[in-house]
Amino acid sequence: MKVTQEVSTKFNSLYAGWGGLNFTDSNGNKIVIDCTDDQFLEIERLIIRKCDGIREERREKAEEEASE
Repeated sequence: MKVTQEVSTKFNSLYAGWGGLNFTDSNGNKIVIDCTDDQFLEIERLIIRKCDGIREERREKAEEEASE
């Protein structure tokens, strides 16, 4: 049987060390995720894609507002 746990929190800070990611939420709780080099590269790819999507949405919204 596979047991999973989902954690929801409000992001406050992030530290990327040599061996993983350390998140701290607004209440001071810490989440530590061990990562390999390849996993860091995959995280980078995903974050870049997400940020590019956000920028595109904002650009389109600004163009719509400017044309009104």
